[in-house]
Amino acid sequence: MDGSLAGHAKRPAISLDRDGTLNVDCPYCRSPDQITLYDDVFGPLKELSEDYLIIVVSNQSGVARGYYTEDDVKAMNEKVRREVEKRGGRIDAFYYCPHLPEEGCPCRKPKTGMIEKAVRDFNVDLGRSWVVGDSQVDADLAKNAGLRSVIVRNGAVKEDYNADDFYGVLRIIRGHARATPPLRLPQ
Repeated sequence: MDGSLAGHAKRPAISLDRDGTLNVDCPYCRSPDQITLYDDVFGPLKELSEDYLIIVVSNQSGVARGYYTEDDVKAMNEKVRREVEKRGGRIDAFYYCPHLPEEGCPCRKPKTGMIEKAVRDFNVDLGRSWVVGDSQVDADLAKNAGLRSVIVRNGAVKEDYNADDFYGVLRIIRGHARATPPLRLPQ
């Protein structure tokens, strides 16, 4: 996690799933060599990072299953960060849950632990924040956290918004920011 922006004024965040959203999903990827980012993420992430914190939230139960280590997860995340930065974008933090679904961990999506940690670490403005992912788990995370969602690359999950690619994600978030005031969340 990179806390370089912690302590600054409230900013909205986009909480992104990693596997299947930013990179081609390879079940239980074990090394950075297996991570291939979708070509359509770079331009939109560059633009979105101008106004939003970009935070990756990912379930990584392969750690608990013994398929790979937390160091492997960090190396894969670092590859994602480097690739995005090479193209002018930014990722502010990576959060992941290494636990099995049956462990009931509060950070495992669709529970909100990773979002809550990001809010604490970065003073996130939840009323203007989003979740972007490719599955029902990501949509449920958004609902549980009281955030808007965009489901990308998966038309089978019908939620707040759906997009075929990251250019669609960018259009939805930019269009919504111009047209709608922030959500008013209970204090």
